[in-house]
Amino acid sequence: MPQQAAGPGDVSRSAATRISVIAITALLYAVGKWATAYINTPWGVGELLVGIFFPALMAVVAETVPVAIGAGLGTFIGDFLVSTNPALSLVAGVPANFLAFLLFGWFVKKYRSWPSFVAATVAFVTMGNLIAAVMVYFFAFRLIGVHIPSSAVLGLTVFWNTTSIPAIIIAVPLLLRAIRPLYGKSRILQFFPTWSSGLTRRDVVLALGCAMAFVVFGGAIFILSPSSGVSTEPGVWYFALAAALVVIFGPFANVLAKTKSVGMPATA
Repeated sequence: MPQQAAGPGDVSRSAATRISVIAITALLYAVGKWATAYINTPWGVGELLVGIFFPALMAVVAETVPVAIGAGLGTFIGDFLVSTNPALSLVAGVPANFLAFLLFGWFVKKYRSWPSFVAATVAFVTMGNLIAAVMVYFFAFRLIGVHIPSSAVLGLTVFWNTTSIPAIIIAVPLLLRAIRPLYGKSRILQFFPTWSSGLTRRDVVLALGCAMAFVVFGGAIFILSPSSGVSTEPGVWYFALAAALVVIFGPFANVLAKTKSVGMPATA
């Protein structure tokens, strides 16, 4: 039978759901950024990035475009709360987060396996951090009078990766497990990943390969670009810890989510 056209009530509910996704994503991300904002980067621009797992969770379970908008808005609100220059946030943090979570959300919904989630985390979070670092390099002096050397672009990317990628890989499966009872009861939670706890050898190898890509990228920056500013003693130990977490949890953290069965879209 032909599908009926959406009525005014359906359209308004759909719009309300999208607005809710934007608002929830922005609020969670802003609070997450604020909670760790007191830990600054070594370059005097930017802060520790742990709360990024909130928009990552939303990108897995909710509609992609509203989540991407919420991530961009949330990083701006969070930066405003911690007194980051709003103009710098608009040119660096907002577009970087929007693009990263737009692609991240699309990828994890199209390729719904655990290795795909790890690959999306490493690839698109790194891409977003790199975009933000490049924009900081070009605009920091003009907007806030802080000179950032070009070598700091890679340094900032590795610094943000060191905290954000392990946080996503570990926290998102745990949070998925916590909110699982809400599936089918909320319009916001429309997607549920099929991260089977019984991974094949191929899945483990793929996830481990993506985790190792994180290690290789960061390690190459430490070795080949010491002028990037990440090769200080604390930076080496922080990255070593992050690398260990990603390599250990990357291939197997899906078991924390307990997503054996295929999820269904939320009901009315």
